[in-house]
Amino acid sequence: MSGGIRLAVLGDPLRYTRSPDLHRAGARALGYECTSDAIRTPPEALGSTLARLAAEGYVGCNLTMPLKELALAQVNEASPLAQRARSVNTITFRAGGLYGESTDGPGFLDLLASLDRSPDRDPVVLLGAGGAARSLAVALTNAGAMVTTVSRREPSHEEAWRGTAWCEWGSPEAHTAILAAHIVVNATPLHDAEGPVPVSECSKGTLLLDLTYGETLTPWVVAARANGLEAFDGLGLLVHQARHSLSNWFGREVPLAPLAHAVGWPR
Repeated sequence: MSGGIRLAVLGDPLRYTRSPDLHRAGARALGYECTSDAIRTPPEALGSTLARLAAEGYVGCNLTMPLKELALAQVNEASPLAQRARSVNTITFRAGGLYGESTDGPGFLDLLASLDRSPDRDPVVLLGAGGAARSLAVALTNAGAMVTTVSRREPSHEEAWRGTAWCEWGSPEAHTAILAAHIVVNATPLHDAEGPVPVSECSKGTLLLDLTYGETLTPWVVAARANGLEAFDGLGLLVHQARHSLSNWFGREVPLAPLAHAVGWPR
């Protein structure tokens, strides 16, 4: 592979994304020239946008909200991980059609390792049961983690939740699970300082991870750090999942350091 590589990230509204910076940094680290476009893509335009990118010679694209679940029906083939999670965040344009993968889960495991956490020894609570939580649940249970999902409604009985426990939001059982967790993950849209749960409800030594990222740290992460907890926003997951996406597209291992440097991770 040589010359100019074309990549993209699709989402809606896609107000803020660092994916193009990661794409360019990963390609540059391997000696490739790369352009990467952030393309606002409403759900109803996903099929036509993917067809256009394929016709124009794009190598691959990442997908963010709200397209990950919808993309499963658009690809010709999906990895077992993407099928079980019902989520595609990475598409590779091949001669035989579109291939879908989910790199969120593997990227999350790499993030935990970088923070000296291990799925087989650190119980995890996932706050929320949407697409992001599904991808993480699959990867975590595959890695032997004890996972509890806290949500308003019990997740449907599907493959993604096999091997996980569930507690109703706000219940005494949920409070107990959060206190016992070594890792608490915000996979909800709640991003004020109070967050999905007050940081005061988490035990000392707990790692808090907010899957959202923006130009600055999310208020929940700021509040957690002020309370003496280790906490990070979603920029770390973005870096690690991008490394997997780029390695898939280029067929070569992409080093982590240039990606982290490109977006200022960790922060």
